[in-house]
Amino acid sequence: MTYGQLSVLRSLETHGPDHRSVANLISVWEVPFGVGTAQVMDAWLQLVAAHESLRTTYDLGGPAPTQTVHPYRPSRVAAVELAEDSFAAALRLAAESAAEPIDIEAELPWRAFVTTYQGDALHLVTVIHHVAADNGALRVLEEQFGRLLDGGTLGPVVQPLEMAQEQQEESGARSVRHWTEVWGQLVPADRDPGDGSERRRASLYSPQGLAAAQELSERLKVSVQSVVLGVGALALARLKRTERLTFALMAANRLVAPWVPLVGSLNQFAPVTITIDEEANPLEYLRAGYFQCMTAYMHGCYDVDALRTSLQQSGRPETDPTAFAKHFNFLGDVDAEPDAGSALRTGIEWRPSTQRSGPNFHLAVATGKGLLIGVGASCDYLEGNLPAVLAASIEAGLIAISKGSESSLGEVSLDNPWRIV
Repeated sequence: MTYGQLSVLRSLETHGPDHRSVANLISVWEVPFGVGTAQVMDAWLQLVAAHESLRTTYDLGGPAPTQTVHPYRPSRVAAVELAEDSFAAALRLAAESAAEPIDIEAELPWRAFVTTYQGDALHLVTVIHHVAADNGALRVLEEQFGRLLDGGTLGPVVQPLEMAQEQQEESGARSVRHWTEVWGQLVPADRDPGDGSERRRASLYSPQGLAAAQELSERLKVSVQSVVLGVGALALARLKRTERLTFALMAANRLVAPWVPLVGSLNQFAPVTITIDEEANPLEYLRAGYFQCMTAYMHGCYDVDALRTSLQQSGRPETDPTAFAKHFNFLGDVDAEPDAGSALRTGIEWRPSTQRSGPNFHLAVATGKGLLIGVGASCDYLEGNLPAVLAASIEAGLIAISKGSESSLGEVSLDNPWRIV
């Protein structure tokens, strides 16, 4: 196992057998005009043949999970005729398929469909279990899929086993020692989700928010995502009337060139506890948050089972080092620019979720010509329209701090008069 694979499988234990579908990642890739259904199917199967993670099953019955890579055999890729020629219809098909768990112990960790309309191929729709791919891997697959449709070839690819072998040869003791030492600083209330209420997501898209975040990033020489997290923590702390919050940062672990094109799951959680002192200077607060994040990311590749053992040996009865109630995820580029009349641009776009387990708060951001801010939360944690209020407050806080007139966090206004909530 790679550390990322192991982390995903241990996280699934937190969700329990009734919520396994939460691990399913969906993709909808457009097919160029004139490309036939058989060519699309063949391109996908070439990807399955090339990448071992798409031909792997798992044995979860023992104390340590094991995996079996199967020889390539042609698999069925269904063609599904849509009632309308639209991306939305393909996305609905993906969501319907993703609602059913994938039995990674008995079947390959993916489902694929070619959507058609009046016989013409429109999209390749995939549902892939998170143990086989993360968001970075999905981008790799999409690029390779397009290359194959253009008549190109893949060439040699790196496999998860190569990363796993390197991780076993290297000592991960430094990261395990780091997390063992800082575990006591984590906010206990942010470690236990324990919330089975309905989840939903409120999102907005803000060119002004991105400009403000970029200006602060350049001025402070820190990352855009750490700026957004800092303002997000400030907004959430005010809403929940607290001074300390622990977030599980998503560490992608694609920092070394050979692992960038790996199709597998490299993601792990790197927790960070942010303290909000309303008397602190806003810029110093954001700068300090950046260094906290970097420290966490630097230790974001580790063996979660070894960490559990180390915590127990140090007197901390830790059963699940992957359980965090609050997640932060920087998704990179937006999938597409929102339409001019989209609610994302002037108000809030809501999206329901069938999830009832795991984190009850998830701040996800992506960038394009604007900043996409998504606040996912359970109804018990943020009731009513509070997810929308929080998203709007983050946008307002970025703009306010960028203007630079406030000398303390307490003076930063999070009111957002231009966003319809």
